[in-house]
Amino acid sequence: MDRRAFVMITVLALLPIGASAHGPKLGQNGGPQEDAGSFHVEIVPQGTVLQVYVRDHSDKAVSTNGFKGAAIFVINGKAERITLTPAGENQLKGTSSVDLPAEPKGAVQITTPTGGTAQARFK
Repeated sequence: MDRRAFVMITVLALLPIGASAHGPKLGQNGGPQEDAGSFHVEIVPQGTVLQVYVRDHSDKAVSTNGFKGAAIFVINGKAERITLTPAGENQLKGTSSVDLPAEPKGAVQITTPTGGTAQARFK
């Protein structure tokens, strides 16, 4: 096999890996963002306060009026549950009993006013 064919086969073999790999997504407010059903959910922890921003897949703000939610993160080896309530146009907010890391690991579940639920996992 000549060198040109070897290079072409190597590039083609690696292409699916590169196409599917992606780094952490950042939301418009600088926090990690993940998909949750038909929403994008961004978390912005600041001390003990957790702000959660909700957008649609076109990155348009979704009104959180009537929404509720919960975040469960593992912090220092223990589960921390944070109740989330509406706090602005497209925002839910809650308070933790401990300081939150910049990128907490766990999940956020949101419930719409009609009872629909969506969950975002943060790794």
